[in-house]
Formats: sequence, C-alpha cells, structure tokens
Amino acid sequence: MKVLQLCILTISAAYLAGCASVAPKELVDARSAYQTASAGPAQELAPADLHKAQLALNEAEQSFHKDSDSTKTKDLSYVAQRKSEQAGALGAIAAAKSTKERANADFQKQQAAIVEQGKKDLRESEKQSAVTQAELEKQAALKTAKDTADAELKASEQRTAAGQQAAAVQAERARQASEQQAAAEQRTAAAQTELARQAEVKAAKERTDAESQRQQALIEQGKRDVVEAEKRAAVTRAELDKQAALNRAKASADAELKASEQRTAAAMAELAAIASLKEEERGLVLTLSGSILFRSAEASLMPAAQVKLDQVTKALLTIHPRSLVVEGHTDSQGSDAYNQALSQRRADAVRDYLVQKGYPANQIQARGQGEGSPIAKNSSAEGRANNRRVEIVIQREVQTSKK
Repeated sequence: MKVLQLCILTISAAYLAGCASVAPKELVDARSAYQTASAGPAQELAPADLHKAQLALNEAEQSFHKDSDSTKTKDLSYVAQRKSEQAGALGAIAAAKSTKERANADFQKQQAAIVEQGKKDLRESEKQSAVTQAELEKQAALKTAKDTADAELKASEQRTAAGQQAAAVQAERARQASEQQAAAEQRTAAAQTELARQAEVKAAKERTDAESQRQQALIEQGKRDVVEAEKRAAVTRAELDKQAALNRAKASADAELKASEQRTAAAMAELAAIASLKEEERGLVLTLSGSILFRSAEASLMPAAQVKLDQVTKALLTIHPRSLVVEGHTDSQGSDAYNQALSQRRADAVRDYLVQKGYPANQIQARGQGEGSPIAKNSSAEGRANNRRVEIVIQREVQTSKK
C-alpha cells in the first residue's frame, strides 16, 4: 500500500513539474492533508477511509490536468482534503481506542491479581482463627467442668444443712399448729354468734333502707312532676309572649306601612304638582323642563332651578329612599358629541344638587342621553324647548316576600 501511494505521489509530482500551470491552493492543501494522514495511524487503523481520500485526490489531480483553473478542480481538491483529514481523525480515534483497551486490559489483570492475593490472605487468616478458636473452646470447656463440680459439692453441703433445719422447724410447727387449732375453735364459736347477731341487724337495716328508698322514689317522682309542669307552663308563657310580640310587630308594621303609603302618596302628589310625573315601564318619571333649570348651552343651575329642586328633594326624602337615575336630554342643535357632553354635565349638576340636599349619593346615578330621545319635533322652538329637559327616574322598590 505504501509503495502504491509513493508511486502516485511521484507521478503527480512529475506531472506537476512538467506543467506550466501552478496548482491552486486547495489542491496543495489536499496533497498536504493526504501526506499527513498517510504518515499517521490511519495507514493501519483506517485503510478504507485513507483509500477513499486517495481516490478523491487522484480525481482532483486529473481535473487539474484537464483544466488547471476550473472551479471543479478546487471543489474536488476541497473534498479530497476533507476526506484525508477525516481518515487521519478516524485513525487517531482508532489508535486512542486501542490504547484505552490495552490500558483497561492491564488494569483488569492487576485488579484480578490483587483480588486473588486478597483471597489467599483471607483463607490463611481464617485457618489461624479456627486454630485459635478451638484452643479457646477447649480451655472454656475445662473451666466449665471445674465450676460445675465445685457448684455440685457446695449444693450437696447446703442440702444436708437444710435437712437438719427442716426437721427442727417441722417439730416446732406441729406444736404451734396444735395451739392454733384450739384457738381457732374458740374463735369459730364466737364468730358464729357474732354472725347471727349481724344477720339480724342486716335484715332490719335492709327493711329500713327499702322503705326509705320507696319514700325517696315518691319524693323524686313528685319533684319531676313539678319540674315538668313548670316547663310546660314556661313553654306556654313563651308561646303566648311570642304570639303577642308577633301581633305587636304586625300591628306596628301595618301602621308603618300605612303611614309610608300615605307619605308616598302625598310625596307623589307633591311631585306631580311640581312637574310632569308619569308611570313608565322603567319606573316613575319626573320631567323637569330645561328652560327652568339651565340657560341656553349651559350646565349651571339657575336660582329658580334650585328652588324647584329643593321641593323635589324634600318630596323624595319623605318616602323611603329609592334608586334614582337622573337623565339629561338636549335638542338637536349642535353636534352629537357636544350634545352628549352637555346632557351629561346637566345630569351631573342635578345629581350633585340632590346629594348636597341630603339624598343618599349611592342611590343616584347621572346619565347623559344627548339628543337621542326627543319627545317632540326639533323643527319648532317649542319642540326643541320640550326636548331640552332633565328626567328623574324613580325606580320601583324591590318587593321582598313576607312570611
């Protein structure tokens, strides 16, 4: 293989020497890359890839022979260079892998030798431990046999002394038993007499206790009957008190409702006298003419308007406060945006005045309606005056169910 490569390089060099054209840089780099790869481990460890690089270099050389300045020569040279570099890299990787495998094999051999030596040392240590253990067990057995013999001798001596003491104790116990028997017979007779007396006393006490328990049971039953009667009476009184309270509450509620209805009717009559009041689907609508509230194109209340709104506020506060919506309206004079802003300012002015006079602020809303809800034609001065208005919508009171 090396001979073949050297021949190819020699032929290429001779060919190049005979040519007038200078090889491009890409071809020079490809030749250098192939020489470097051939001198490395790729010759033995990656011969197939090195052969591919050789074929690619030959193809580049042939292209250079045909056309020294062609782009194809440079492209083929670049491919040959990359294949040579790849063959060199693969050879280096294979060499590193081989070195690693040899190192791993050496490491495995060393570990196996260390383990085997450890096993030998362990077996030798176990043999020595077994001999030592056997000697210790022999010494322990001899000591145990001696201790057993000594204990048996001492126990025999103790049993002999105990037998002698037991005989003396037995004779003393026989004498004491005779005396105790006589005393026991005397105590038995006295006990029988005492038991007879106690039995009589117990029977009398039991009869007395039974009678006492019967009397106590009657007393307890009487107490329970009294407590039960008092409970029933208390329940009855509570029910009567509850009913009376309900009747009073109902009467008070009816009176308050009647008074409220009367106040509401009077307030509605007063509102109807102040301005136009009519029932609509959205609620009661109080219509105030714009000519008595504001000057033309203005949103500030006139003095006469304040007097009128004082009357409206007084009437509204007479009844239970309801939610109000103050709506401002204009005629069609001016742009839609201008009329919308003017109607909102006028609605805000009326709302703020009602709040200032004591109406709950959280129950009033102000809405500008612009010129979008006319009630008359804007073609006449009278119609436009009717359209320039403020409407106070008194919303219906929410009804709650009563038990």
